[in-house]
Amino acid sequence: MVDLTQVMDDEVFMAFASYATIILSKMMLMSTATAFYRLTRKVFANPEDCVAFGKGENAKKYLRTDDRVERVRRGIMNWGKPILNISIANILYSCFTFGLEI
Repeated sequence: MVDLTQVMDDEVFMAFASYATIILSKMMLMSTATAFYRLTRKVFANPEDCVAFGKGENAKKYLRTDDRVERVRRGIMNWGKPILNISIANILYSCFTFGLEI
C-alpha cells in the first residue's frame, strides 16, 4: 500500500488535482453566469420560474429564449459532457500509477 504523503508529492496527481479544480470551478461559475443572464434579461425556461415576475398571461411573456442566455447554456452543455468522463479516467490513472486499490 502506498503512503498518502507519497501520493501528494507526485507531479501527476498534483497536476490532476489542479486541473480538476480549475475545470470544476469553471463549471460552477458558468452555471452562476446562466442564472445571472436569465434573471437580468428576464428569460426563463419553464413557467414555474416566471411566476415571480407575473401571473397568468403576464408571466408567459417571460417564457422565451434569448441568444445570450442560450450561448452560455450551450457552453455549459459542451463542457459538461466530457468533464465527468475525463475526471474518472484521471482518477483511475492516478490510482493505478501508485498501485492503489479502488
